[in-house]
Amino acid sequence: MMYRLTVLLFCFFIVQSALAEQKAQSQLQISTPVWPGFTNADGTGAYADLFQLIYPKDQTELVWHFSNFGRAIHLVQQGKHHMVPGLSAYESGKEHQGLLLSAHPFDFDLIVAIYDPTHTAPPQLELLKQHKLAWDLAYDLHLVLGLPEKGYEVLGIKQGLELVKNRRVDIYLAEKSELHQYLKGAGAVQLQPLRYQEMLRDPIYLAFADNESGRLFKALWDKRFLTLYKTGQLKQFYQTYPQLTLPTLP
Repeated sequence: MMYRLTVLLFCFFIVQSALAEQKAQSQLQISTPVWPGFTNADGTGAYADLFQLIYPKDQTELVWHFSNFGRAIHLVQQGKHHMVPGLSAYESGKEHQGLLLSAHPFDFDLIVAIYDPTHTAPPQLELLKQHKLAWDLAYDLHLVLGLPEKGYEVLGIKQGLELVKNRRVDIYLAEKSELHQYLKGAGAVQLQPLRYQEMLRDPIYLAFADNESGRLFKALWDKRFLTLYKTGQLKQFYQTYPQLTLPTLP
């Protein structure tokens, strides 16, 4: 009787251990800034819904870790989290080190140039290098825009707008949807008298940790993203979120 009880207890602990391991493996640790409307602080948003579509809720739990973009990238590079969204293929080698990009982009950043029309002519892409520029920390926009060097890096949109208004920089470069979300918020610095002009669309990717778990989540993403694209489910999903742009895949 005692032997049977010992065996049953042993089996119980083995099963519990296996279940705990399975649960840990099914948690996708996401490292990201709070991007209102995309990755909200409560774990909702367009990107959150897209990630849950790719990783079904009954198979994968999304666990959110919020920080600034530079730290979010760094934590995935260290292998502490599995994935960070929003990287450009043009990011520097330093930014890509220890990361694996998704096979295809999942959205686009629409880069806009914000300027004061009383001091600066409407910006042109090929003439940006002639201006004193600023953009958000950890965004390598000089690589995206073909500029010879980095601009002044700011902590956020509020600081960028204030720099232009105070004539400390000529142009602040930002992502259009992020700018619109910011301007809707309470206490936002008003855009007037500044204006903005669209510069280009930059495809953005998911970046996964270059370790066993990261490679597994990347393989699942790449396979399911392509499958849902071919079945038309992704197109249907993106149509419900006008702030997202579905890339054209081969």
